[in-house]
Amino acid sequence: MLTKESLKAHIGGLQAALKFETVEPFVVFAERWFRDQVGQELLTYLTGLQNPQAGTPDADLLYLAQSCMSWKAYELAFPHLKLRAGDLGLQKVNSQNTVAVAKWEYVDSREANLAMLDLALENFWQTVEQTRPMAWTTSTAYKKRQRIWIRSASELAQYIPTLGRKSRLFDQLVTYILRAEQVYIKPMLTESVYTDQKAKWSNPAYTLTDAEQTLLETIRPALAHMALYEAYPYLPLTLDTTGITERRSKDGTLEEVAPNSDSKNNQKRQLYLDGQFYLAQLQAFLKETATASQWPGYYQANLATDTDSAEPDFTHQSLVIL
Repeated sequence: MLTKESLKAHIGGLQAALKFETVEPFVVFAERWFRDQVGQELLTYLTGLQNPQAGTPDADLLYLAQSCMSWKAYELAFPHLKLRAGDLGLQKVNSQNTVAVAKWEYVDSREANLAMLDLALENFWQTVEQTRPMAWTTSTAYKKRQRIWIRSASELAQYIPTLGRKSRLFDQLVTYILRAEQVYIKPMLTESVYTDQKAKWSNPAYTLTDAEQTLLETIRPALAHMALYEAYPYLPLTLDTTGITERRSKDGTLEEVAPNSDSKNNQKRQLYLDGQFYLAQLQAFLKETATASQWPGYYQANLATDTDSAEPDFTHQSLVIL
């Protein structure tokens, strides 16, 4: 979907002399990333839009889609543009009348790139929700997005403004939004009400009643705060191949430091507690569903009554005494 012209139209800082071939590999990965975000059906629909009339919803949707992919491609390419690999090894080219970028300027620029990516993606989703093309509402990606009651960083920021409209952060919180729904919202609504409202919420042809809309608006603030509560022990620390680190940003610079023992122990304890919680859910599921034909190993080990080992009961039986 992206061309040299559309890429440079969205990224004003690109030099006119930059060859498209230099960033083309990153464009390919940006398009794959966008497909994972919106689904193949909606991407096919956007690809089929041929020069939509300016000012129409389709034109706006196509522009924002290209903006998302452009900023993603630029962010992927950004660290590689400062170096050039050749027969002499890695080189950094400084032409006349140019000055090398300081570390804080580089880090600040990357953050600015990501902020533009967040902005483009949030505006894209808002436009999708307004226009609701059929290619979107009938897609698998639509069902996946509708599986939770808070679907975007913008919706989350309505209830916790300090989080900002950061799609990157929201992606990390989806798991905890799902968990907060299961742990806090579902028991309060009861199984039947929860299942019924989820089915209606996921049905693009259904319009919520006033009472159902009020219920949703009452659920969301509680869900937002409890989801962040569930995520809180995991947000400060990053687990990577290099170990456990804590990221800090100050005056445009970003550094990774070793976390103190309290932070590591708190996260370790939370991991254990969460693991026990999910094990209990698994145990409850197996007890509910295991039979002699389904999960027979578990059934025989934990649920089946061993009649052979039980003491024989001759109550109300005719006996012959020899």
